[in-house]
Amino acid sequence: MKNTSISLRLDILIFDLLMIFWLCIFILVFGTSQNVNFINYVLAGALVINMVIGYNLGLIPGLIASLIIIFGYGSYLLYSVLVLGTITEFRIEYVLWLFAMPLGTYLSGRLEREVSNLLNSLERYRIADKLILLDELTGFLNTQGFFQRLEEEVGRANRFKEMLSVLYVNVSDMSELKGVYGEDGYREIIKTIAQTITTNTRVVDIKGLIDEGTIGIILPSINLDSARIVKEKLHNLLDRIVVEVKGRKRPISIRLRIGEAEYQQGEDALILWERAKDISRYDVG
Repeated sequence: MKNTSISLRLDILIFDLLMIFWLCIFILVFGTSQNVNFINYVLAGALVINMVIGYNLGLIPGLIASLIIIFGYGSYLLYSVLVLGTITEFRIEYVLWLFAMPLGTYLSGRLEREVSNLLNSLERYRIADKLILLDELTGFLNTQGFFQRLEEEVGRANRFKEMLSVLYVNVSDMSELKGVYGEDGYREIIKTIAQTITTNTRVVDIKGLIDEGTIGIILPSINLDSARIVKEKLHNLLDRIVVEVKGRKRPISIRLRIGEAEYQQGEDALILWERAKDISRYDVG
């Protein structure tokens, strides 16, 4: 199906501008020349316009348009030979236009298809690359994606002298919960925790599932005091959650350890993360 958001395609805009440029060249050349046949002038312009149709609307519409032009041009030739008698000798240019019109349209249409396929492939790779960095269960970034974003946010905070904080959230009794509620129960617990965190943090906050029972939260433009407020809020929400396990909703007590750390200018991303991790050891909820 043809992409309907043509205006968003930069390659289409560039192609159209190039064709407009060539059309202006044709007008300049044919307009200043005394020996140019008017019909060639018209056909040259029609070829450029038809190539634009082939690139913008697709190969099939372009070929249909070229067939219409060829039919009109062929009719003109027959009328000139049989009725008017203005064409009395064969010229190669008569035949060349019959081939140039569909050939130019075909080439522009094929070019558009190749460019479109390339753009679609790049989009698929971009989506696949994004999915590779996401955890399927929670929708959070996985370990690789989280630390990649942490590096980016630290770099941004360092360049623009902005505030940045990190929360290290650890479910310290996850192995016990997994033993009691099984793999399915564990997945539901993690999913519920993730949903609660997503609902009660900002859209700009970056969440990652680091490993089993460990979640990282990057808080852009947040200082340490504000990070502590978020920490207390999460404790209140997550120390006791309701999870549906085996078709039944169960209240489950969670032992959370949350550590907070604020970025210091020039600090490495991993050092910032380790500081938050170290502070979590002293958190008693």
